[in-house]
Amino acid sequence: MKVLASIEVTKGYEHWKKVFLSHEEARSNAGIATIFYAREAENESKVHVCMEVESMEILGAFMSDPENSKVIEEAGHVQDSTVIIPLVD
Repeated sequence: MKVLASIEVTKGYEHWKKVFLSHEEARSNAGIATIFYAREAENESKVHVCMEVESMEILGAFMSDPENSKVIEEAGHVQDSTVIIPLVD
């Protein structure tokens, strides 16, 4: 399934992107594939990510894992701002 995540970041898009890309292997190992990521043209703090994952449970487990949570926090991702929309085609 594909999911679209919208998040807010506190440390700027470039910082978030650097940390996000450095964590790609961990996402891949968990069965999460990144399709695209981008920030809003008028708001550097609003980021959208499309990923493919087998289930929402896998994504939830990945995001709540303490090691991954540390990386997510370092990226400046505001966890409470996260909106995840499951997609179908």
